[in-house]
Amino acid sequence: MENKTKVSVVIDGKVYMLSGTGSESYMQRIASYVDGKIRELKQQSGYAKLSPEYRSILLSLNIAEETFKLQDELNIFHQEHQEKEQELYKLKQEIVDKEMRIDTANKLVIEYKTKVNELQKRIIELETRSDLHETNRKETK
Repeated sequence: MENKTKVSVVIDGKVYMLSGTGSESYMQRIASYVDGKIRELKQQSGYAKLSPEYRSILLSLNIAEETFKLQDELNIFHQEHQEKEQELYKLKQEIVDKEMRIDTANKLVIEYKTKVNELQKRIIELETRSDLHETNRKETK
């Protein structure tokens, strides 16, 4: 069973006793927020003429509107985060693909260098034979 925290708060100049599972500072923050919203509404012309019930509804609507706006923003941030995650995944895949291509290209470079070296040795060998044949041919004349 969760321990409930009890805290005394002031909202609209009146003291209320709150009980909840949140910390005392958390519940004070919430009460302070509601108190601030009431003060904002009191600054609007005509607010004092409204019935207590209508004031309560107006306060609820203002808080609900703010909550919905924040939820919409949060949804947008989540969507953008998911898109960035997908983009990051694609970029990582591209990096892996390019690294594999680089490895393949490096192996081909080594293979081609080996073939070039072998062919250069073969050229030297053939040139040497050709020179020997030429020398032998001149000597036999």
